[in-house]
Amino acid sequence: MNPAAPQNRSSTARVSRLRPLAALAQTTLVESMQQPAVLLLTLAGVVATALIPLLQFHEFGEPGRLARDGALAYQLTLGLALAVVTASAAIRREIASGTASAALSKPLPRDAFVIGKFLGVARMLLRFWYALLAAMLLAERVAYRIPPDAPEPVGTTDIRAQVFLLLVAPVALAIAAVLDNRRRVRFCIAAQRGLLALLTLGLLAALAFDRHGAWNPSPANLDLRIVPVSLLILAVLMPFAALATALSTRLGSGPTLIISGLLLALGLAVDPLLNPANPFPVRLAARLLPNVQSFWLCDALTGGGTVSPAYVAGACVCAAAWCLVMLSLGVLAFRKCDIF
Repeated sequence: MNPAAPQNRSSTARVSRLRPLAALAQTTLVESMQQPAVLLLTLAGVVATALIPLLQFHEFGEPGRLARDGALAYQLTLGLALAVVTASAAIRREIASGTASAALSKPLPRDAFVIGKFLGVARMLLRFWYALLAAMLLAERVAYRIPPDAPEPVGTTDIRAQVFLLLVAPVALAIAAVLDNRRRVRFCIAAQRGLLALLTLGLLAALAFDRHGAWNPSPANLDLRIVPVSLLILAVLMPFAALATALSTRLGSGPTLIISGLLLALGLAVDPLLNPANPFPVRLAARLLPNVQSFWLCDALTGGGTVSPAYVAGACVCAAAWCLVMLSLGVLAFRKCDIF
């Protein structure tokens, strides 16, 4: 008897269980990319970030701070809306149309259905986050600066990066229109892929050239201190994506957005609610809320500050625990949901 045979069979069984989960996540990602609302939210975030340097009238004590803080705010708020839109379309719309019933008639457990949908939503959210992070890094580079050794207070800005940021959205849409007309590629999918590709090229060019357009490959050409803070935004968005997935098993997109927004507002107010002067029930309820302020560390970058990798890792572990709790509630709710 071959002792390795039982182990091989168990590994094969695990792979066979994970294959439908991966396929469902990929299908959810493609379906999410086809939604016009997802494309509009992504374009809105990139365009709004690109316009920040044009509307900067004050540095708030530090060059690039307005572009950085504003872009992070767009990343959080628009990311929450995108998570709700994709989760509602991925689950609630399929329940209403009967697609979920057809999927579950195959050997696909309900638990795997919810988890697979969440993984697809999370992948879509990751693409949105990267697009806004790239736009944020370029917008911070564009931001108006006054050289410290300048004899007169005349500021400079990176005009090339500003023009690129303003053109990236219309060029991506134009490329998508051509591909849709010539090769029948889905417009929304082509536009999002083109947008990500163009932003990536912009980042590579910014790393290779300095603010004056001279060849000077250096990581210092971009303020990479933003990346850990933006990672914390992604970390806090993932539990809200799990929450939207769980709520979508029972509610529509409207109530899901209201509940998620209310929880976000309460999460931003956790620190005042924990004040010892508040009644004990209020402080106990605050302990149960996700402390969004722990993930919103824009001020940590002031004056050249940074966020340590250990803090980011700990916050990601906390966010993963919240995702597990939200998904567990969603799985329990979906088990008792009548979809037939």
